[in-house]
Amino acid sequence: MDPAIVDTILFLAAGIIAAVVVHFVFIFLKKQAEKTETMMDDLIVHSLGAPLTILAFFIPFFFAIHHLIDLYPEYQWIADANILLSAYVIVGTWIVATFLDDFLRIYGTALAETTETDLDDRIVEILQKIGKYFIWFIGILYILTLYSVNITPLIAGAGVVGIAIALAAQDLFSNFFGGAVIITDQPFKVGDRVLINDVLGDVTHIGPRSTRLLTLDKDVVSIPNTKIATSVVHNYSLPNPQVRIQIPVTVSNSEDITRIKRVLGEICDEAVKGRPDLFAHDPSPTVYLMQMDKSTITFQITVYAAGFQYDNIIQDYMNVRIIERFRKEEIPFC
Repeated sequence: MDPAIVDTILFLAAGIIAAVVVHFVFIFLKKQAEKTETMMDDLIVHSLGAPLTILAFFIPFFFAIHHLIDLYPEYQWIADANILLSAYVIVGTWIVATFLDDFLRIYGTALAETTETDLDDRIVEILQKIGKYFIWFIGILYILTLYSVNITPLIAGAGVVGIAIALAAQDLFSNFFGGAVIITDQPFKVGDRVLINDVLGDVTHIGPRSTRLLTLDKDVVSIPNTKIATSVVHNYSLPNPQVRIQIPVTVSNSEDITRIKRVLGEICDEAVKGRPDLFAHDPSPTVYLMQMDKSTITFQITVYAAGFQYDNIIQDYMNVRIIERFRKEEIPFC
């Protein structure tokens, strides 16, 4: 048998054995990595496993072909060194792309799960695809340079396509990055009550294009994220969901001021103690004489709701209690 054929068979056998050995080595490393608390070693093992297994077979296979070429000189181009270098580039690109994809999938998803909105989950998915395709694009361009292919038109074409896509989807990108600003700056989150551009409502969804509010009239209003990013946002849920409620009470200026303040103070204390589900204990309610004229004096009661959703309920509750108590005390309103 020709020595070249013998060498070819030996290299092929060596490639198969090497691939099998590398495969089982990475199975062992994967089991060891699963025992650790960190995910980084899992990412590295998963990124290197399949590419290095294939590379372990390809290198001996390349040398097998190189020896076999001696019998068929017309196929000498197959043994070109650039082919082996191209294989290295492909394997390296594969490793980097896989590692980046897994890194964003695991750590990006874990970070996105800490928020209530699904916008950051979509951002992670988009970054995964963009990162993976970009790395492969760079790797392919490098391989083309090995064969003296002019890649300038490809780069220019990619730039033109990118500009065209950016112009066509300008509004989409503006809203998308506006949503990203909302996620990073966090002026509000799902469930908060906010006032944006004269629209008052509860945030029900933060999407890649718009944010939806459920108004007090139970209407759903969608506001583009790019407008929110440039608007003044009044968040009633921060730093806490408590809401200050002020109720004016007007009586004749002939009434005893001390008595009126005492009665109003008792009404407030009874309300806070009797309905802790509606009223906040801290800050405490206050009663102040805020206005007076020739015939009337106006007191202002300030109480704090336990949540912004109790605003109207508390105003109704306090007004009813004030009317009932004033009738009992025979104090007339003005």
